[in-house]
Amino acid sequence: MEKTSRPIWAGILSALLIAQLAAPAWAQNGQDVPPTRAELAKLQNDVREQRQLIIQMMQTEQQRYDMLLRLLQGQGGGTPLPGVAAAPASGLSEPPAESASEKPANKRSTATGAVADRRPGSIEGKVTVTGGSLEDVYVYVENVKMPLTHHKVVEIKQEGRQFSPRVAVVQTGTNLMFPNMDAVYHNVFSNSPRNSFDLGTYQAGDKARSVTVTGPGVVDIFCNIHQKMSAKVLVVPSVLYAKVRPDGTFRIENVPPGVRRLVAWSPETKVESQRVAVNGPTTAVSFTLAHEDPSAHANKFGQAYGSYRD
Repeated sequence: MEKTSRPIWAGILSALLIAQLAAPAWAQNGQDVPPTRAELAKLQNDVREQRQLIIQMMQTEQQRYDMLLRLLQGQGGGTPLPGVAAAPASGLSEPPAESASEKPANKRSTATGAVADRRPGSIEGKVTVTGGSLEDVYVYVENVKMPLTHHKVVEIKQEGRQFSPRVAVVQTGTNLMFPNMDAVYHNVFSNSPRNSFDLGTYQAGDKARSVTVTGPGVVDIFCNIHQKMSAKVLVVPSVLYAKVRPDGTFRIENVPPGVRRLVAWSPETKVESQRVAVNGPTTAVSFTLAHEDPSAHANKFGQAYGSYRD
């Protein structure tokens, strides 16, 4: 097969156009009289229109030919088939770039010509805790945000002069409800930067007070009366999180492709994070967390607690 870079009929159209431009108009139909200025202007306009039409047709045909050539060559990543040359740069303008809506939903060409999977993938791995346990260890994707959740309520009771549960993970927009089940007063508060609040003092039988957490991050919760009361709530930006299993493994499904920031957290360790590239069905990672002893906290005024510390 003769090597060619574009369809043969495109070259024929080019030749016809050149012939038409070269042939004197007054030599057609046996006439030997030069055309008038109006006839010459009309002829020039007709030639321009025909030329533009031919260029458009050649561009369309070139795009079809290039597409067929890529299919024959395995999406551009393989060796050209025998007798078929790769299409060189032509005098035609490049076809318009594909928009995001026109590109395939599951593939993206990279700078090297490789094809990356654009479908959601999974992140799985294992967490090791040095000097501590794997209880209440969570891993979540930080740089994927979703709309705030609505009508989601998580209850944290004040019971036995403790919070129950003492650890919770919720999505942004969740309403935290704090019923007082004790026969004494409590004052729930937090000075955490993104979710600071003060629910005031109330006793058992009073209407439970609540707060909506809207900023992702860790919320340290205390009672302004009882120093030993504490709880931690991890607010995550999306549903892309998982609790680590007893053997240290975890798996997060349906992670959008791209470079993702993965965070490993527990209430008794230092936070660790890393960036991972999600570009296939499964991405494997590992974390090592170091145990960290809790530090003393102040009351809601930033002062030390008084003598009433139980």
